[in-house]
Amino acid sequence: MFQNMESVKQNPIIYIVLISSIAGVYFLAAKLSFALSSSHDIVTIVIFAAEGIALGSVLFFGTKVWPGVFLGQLFVALNSGMDIAPSVGISIINSFETIIAFYLFHHYRLDNRLLRLKDVVGLILLIVLVLQPFSAIFGNTVLLMDGIIQSHEYLKSLFSWWFGNVMGQLLFAPFTLLFLHNYKRIQFFEYLFYVVMFGIFIYVLEVEIDIENLSLLLTFTIPVVIMVNAYKGLFYGSTFAIIVAIVSSYSVYLGVGAFSANSLLDNIININFFILTHISMVLISGALFEERKQTEYLLQMKVNTELKRNKDQQLLMFQQSRLAQMGEMIAMIAHQWRQPLNNLSLINQMIVSKYQRGKLDDDVVTSFNQKSKKLINHMSATIDDFRTFFKSDKEKQRFCVNESIEKVLNMTESMIGLNNITLEYDEKKSYYTYGYPNEFSQAILNIVSNAQDALIEKELDKKHIHVFIEESNETIVVNIHDNAGGVPEEILDKIFDPYFSTKENKNGTGLGLYMVKMIIVDHMYAEITVSNIKDGANFKITLPKSL
Repeated sequence: MFQNMESVKQNPIIYIVLISSIAGVYFLAAKLSFALSSSHDIVTIVIFAAEGIALGSVLFFGTKVWPGVFLGQLFVALNSGMDIAPSVGISIINSFETIIAFYLFHHYRLDNRLLRLKDVVGLILLIVLVLQPFSAIFGNTVLLMDGIIQSHEYLKSLFSWWFGNVMGQLLFAPFTLLFLHNYKRIQFFEYLFYVVMFGIFIYVLEVEIDIENLSLLLTFTIPVVIMVNAYKGLFYGSTFAIIVAIVSSYSVYLGVGAFSANSLLDNIININFFILTHISMVLISGALFEERKQTEYLLQMKVNTELKRNKDQQLLMFQQSRLAQMGEMIAMIAHQWRQPLNNLSLINQMIVSKYQRGKLDDDVVTSFNQKSKKLINHMSATIDDFRTFFKSDKEKQRFCVNESIEKVLNMTESMIGLNNITLEYDEKKSYYTYGYPNEFSQAILNIVSNAQDALIEKELDKKHIHVFIEESNETIVVNIHDNAGGVPEEILDKIFDPYFSTKENKNGTGLGLYMVKMIIVDHMYAEITVSNIKDGANFKITLPKSL
C-alpha cells in the first residue's frame, strides 16, 4: 500500500491517489477540529490535527506530496468562506512549512522512525521553535492584510494558531509516521482491543466517575500510558495520547470532569496541560524505551557475534589439538606395528628358508598362516582403535569410564614403556558417567601424554604414571598422577589457558590442556583441577556418576 516515493512517482495513478488521499484526510481532520472548537466555548484553542497529519505524511513520503497539503488547506479555507487570495496564501505557507520541516529533519540526521531520543526531541523542537512560529506569523499576516482579523486581535490569533498547530503536530505527526512505518506489523484486533479498553478507561474516569482533581486524574492515566509505551511501543503510546485528547474534549462538551469544574481560564489551562503532559510523557518515555530496545538489540547482536567468533576460534583450536594428537597417534601406530611387522618379516624368511630346504609341508604352512593371521588381526584392531578414537560423538550417552581409560592406556602402553616409564592402573570395578566417551578418551590421552613428556625430561631412576579412580555417592574422580616433580607454582593457575605451553622450545602448541578443560568443563559439565602432591602433579577429573 505505502511505497517509497521513487516507485510512487513512476506510477502517475498511485501518485494522484496519494495526493488526493492526503488532501482528503487533511480536509476532514481540519473540519473535525473546527467542529469541535465551535461546540463549546472552552475549546477556544483548536487542536489542529490536519497539521500533524500533513507533517507526518511529508516526513514519510518526501516533499513531492506537498500538493496534497496545499489542496487540503485550500479546500478548508474556501469551505470556511475565505476569499481565494488569502486561501491560496495560507495554503502556500502551510505547504512550504512542511517542505522546510523535511529538509531540516534530514539536515540534522533525524530518523522518521523515531527510534532515538534525539529524533523525538528534534521533532518537538522543530515543531515548537521553527515550523509553527513560521506558520503562525506568516499565516496571521495574510489574515491581517486581508482584513479577516484586526490588528488588536493579531497577538491572540497568533498564539491560538501557534498553540493549536503545535498540539496538532505533537499529537498526530508521530502517530502518522509510526502508522506508516508499522501498519504491516499491526495486529488489528489486538490494537483495537487496547484502543477500546483505554478509551473506556479514560471515559469512566472523566465522565462516569467525574474526577475533578487534575492531579488525581493524572495519577491514574500516566502510569497506564507509560506501561503501554514500555511493552507495546511508541505507536500504541501515541494512539493513547490521541484518545486522551478526544475523550477530554468530549468531557468538556458534556460539561463534566476536571475541565469543567473551575473558571473558564483555569479549565482552558487544565485541559491543555493535561493533554500536553500525556504527549510529553508518551514521546519522551517512548523514545527512551525504543532506545533501550535498540541498545539491547545491538548488544545482543554484538554478544552473538562474539560468541560465534569464540565458538569458531574454539573449533579451530580443537582441530589444531586433534591434528597434534593425530601426529602422536601416527607415531604410536608406527611403534605398535613395528614388532608385528618384524614378526611377519621373520615368518616370511622362515617360509622361504623351509621352502629352499624342502621342509615346507602342510603343517608348517598352517602354523605360519595362523601366526600371520594373529599378527594381521592385531594390526587391524590397532587401526580400528585409532580410527574410532577420533570419531566425534553426536549425542551424549552413558559410558564406562574404565573402558575409555583402558582404551587410551592400551594405545600408549608400548610408547610409554619404550621411555622406561611404568604405567600403573588396576581398576576392577566399573564406573559409569554421562557424556561423550571419545572426547573423554582424548582428554585422558592429552593428560597422559603431558605426563609422559614431563617424565622424559627428568633423569629419574624410576618413572611412573599412576591412574586410579575414587568415588562418592554422586561423583567419580579420575586421578592421573606422575612423579615428574610437579607444575611450577607460578604457572599452576595458567596451565589450562589457551596457547600457554611449558614446551615452547619443544613444539608445544599450548592447546592440549586447554582442550582438555573445554571437553571436561564445557562438554561434559564436569570439573578438572591440577595440584602438586608428593613428588609430582595430580590431575583430578570429577565426573557425575550415572547409575
